[in-house]
Amino acid sequence: METPPVESLQKVFARLSAAGVPCALGASGLLASLGLVDEVRDWDITAEGDVGAIAALFADLPHELAGSSGIHADQKVMLSGESAEVIVNFAFAVEGPVIRIPTLAAGTWNGVTTASPECWAVAYWLMGEYEGVPRRRERAEMLFAYLEENGADEEALQQLMAQPLPESLARRLIILQTASRPHPDETRESPDGTPA
Repeated sequence: METPPVESLQKVFARLSAAGVPCALGASGLLASLGLVDEVRDWDITAEGDVGAIAALFADLPHELAGSSGIHADQKVMLSGESAEVIVNFAFAVEGPVIRIPTLAAGTWNGVTTASPECWAVAYWLMGEYEGVPRRRERAEMLFAYLEENGADEEALQQLMAQPLPESLARRLIILQTASRPHPDETRESPDGTPA
């Protein structure tokens, strides 16, 4: 697998975590953690909080701040020397009100918290649909396929469906939610094959 230095990722996470900032690895780092890609160009980390306070955590490192642009309604602390970008209050402005993508923890990889695949499926879908980038559409499909095969997290789906999503995306999440729920007529079996 080809990635930037994992130590850089861990360094950024350590600072955010020590300050109590909710954060999670997303984008290609998340996809790599799930075994869906084998190349990561940079580390994209979502975080919740005040962009100024988060930027101050990296005052000793070269960094730049970026505000909202295009469909992106969030702010970024870009740490080029660490091959990392901290996306603060991940959000999109597409049709109507701003769509907030929460920073939800789903697992760990290389000692850092990984983001919810449900959240990044939605983010990639929005970027693919509204920016017209085929690679982002492909990544959305990879994540939706992963969730269809492995099941989706009900809480993550509920938080995402509370957002003002485009109708076709909301329908996709409803289908995913329905497929992830156990059906009432299915009997669960214990390991010895008897009904539980």
